[in-house]
Amino acid sequence: MDHSPHVHDNAAAAIDPVCGMTVDPQKTPHKHIHQHRDYFFCSAGCRTKFATNPAKYLAPKPAPDAPSGAIYTCPMHPEIRQIGPGSCPICGMALEPEAGGADDDGELRDM
Repeated sequence: MDHSPHVHDNAAAAIDPVCGMTVDPQKTPHKHIHQHRDYFFCSAGCRTKFATNPAKYLAPKPAPDAPSGAIYTCPMHPEIRQIGPGSCPICGMALEPEAGGADDDGELRDM
């Protein structure tokens, strides 16, 4: 089964393969055709990155190095926090493992 982030013109939503945001293919002007497939983007910047090196964004993503139970947050909306990966409910971007030094009890410590 093909799980690549492309969509066809009649799809209701697509995932930007660069940033992970949900994109409406009917509304975004940022589109690129690669190997006869349509890819949709949230911005011209993401489209340009993809067009420069599609293989980088289409390659399977390695599992994150975050430990089980790690807190993930949105790069654009740091108030969004959850255990494990997912998408931001505000902007649709892929959540990333939270950076920082939380101890086992979840408290940050001064160095």
